[in-house]
Amino acid sequence: MCIAITRCTVYDWGGDGMFITIDMEEPMTERSANDERVAAIDHLFREITWHSQKHAIQTLTRPELDLTLPQMITLLAIHDSGACRMGALADATQQSGGTLTGIVDRLIADRLVERVRSSDDRRVVEVALTPTGQERVRQVLAARCEDMGQILLRFSDAQLGQFEHLLNLFLQGVRDALPHNHHEAHEIGA
Repeated sequence: MCIAITRCTVYDWGGDGMFITIDMEEPMTERSANDERVAAIDHLFREITWHSQKHAIQTLTRPELDLTLPQMITLLAIHDSGACRMGALADATQQSGGTLTGIVDRLIADRLVERVRSSDDRRVVEVALTPTGQERVRQVLAARCEDMGQILLRFSDAQLGQFEHLLNLFLQGVRDALPHNHHEAHEIGA
């Protein structure tokens, strides 16, 4: 049987500035052990998310890339879906229409995307990558691949395979936990 040590600290109980700490031993149930593991994993993912965003921003601010994180997400979404309407792009990037319009306008000013008429319906305007935008996406993907290779250097081939498998299981769990209408949302990189 596992024993959990519960630490209880009573802060300044008597108003005299003294703190009391009591360690209590309790049997650790399978449920509480699982809850602790889930909390630890949640903490790790918050830390991974934080550091990954900082790392991605550091990569994107390289002079040859010179993008913001929302710009990269938008470029990758267009790259993955091809020319698309702003509404579909807003769904894919989880951005409001107003925010996305500002991002797209900046990308147009940088000659990375352009507004084009739909080949299916000339009344519809879509957003598409320019050749310069395609090259920038190629550079971003190459930089991310290089960065990921450095991050994963400590893993053996077998560990990389196992890690990929576990991440796919986790991703499926995340997708399954979303409300049904989000299952069909356009996903970046899918």
